[in-house]
Amino acid sequence: MEDKREIKAKKSQKKQVHLFYCVECEELARKVAAQSDLITLQSINWRNFADGWPNLYINSAHDIRGQHVAFLASFSSPGVIFEQISVIYALPRLFVASFTLVLPFFPTGSFERMEEEGDVATAFTMARILSNIPTSRGGPTSLVIYDIHALQERFYFSDHVLPLFETGIPLLKQRLHQLPDANNIVIAFPDDGAWKRFHKMLDHFPTVGFNSSMNLNK
Repeated sequence: MEDKREIKAKKSQKKQVHLFYCVECEELARKVAAQSDLITLQSINWRNFADGWPNLYINSAHDIRGQHVAFLASFSSPGVIFEQISVIYALPRLFVASFTLVLPFFPTGSFERMEEEGDVATAFTMARILSNIPTSRGGPTSLVIYDIHALQERFYFSDHVLPLFETGIPLLKQRLHQLPDANNIVIAFPDDGAWKRFHKMLDHFPTVGFNSSMNLNK
């Protein structure tokens, strides 16, 4: 019979994650990897051809076969999305055990609906692009998005991906409470949508907004 320590070690090995990242997220990826021995950083050669189009190469492509893989993305501008999407589509096809995409923010989230004929809901377009990520050996891609603009945007994604909405608000609250003038902090919301989305998470602080119809604590 196997020793309990050997069983635990085998379970730990199954949870080893190979983390790839975009250029903008290198520092963040290194900080994440430093928090756990189960996270191994991997790299990508982000190059360009003379005409400006991406010339990409995934290092250690053979080594990640059968492994759990994650990619830390940053869709900070339309110009960087194409090269990252190219890598995101390629990684699950490398015979990996599972694939997780982490988006610290959903850039098109603030335009998630049409208010008049002719409006283009770019949030839905982005969701369709991400919904076409190929499945890995383990099934659909786990799509982790932090503080998405509206929770109903989960319905923009197809069943080919599994959206998981997380929030960094607890970390923000922790940091605010550590400030020397924590008792004087007031949370300001830019619009009614932001208040509806986040005010319950920040109910320990007085809040103000710019919409007079909002029922805010003064």
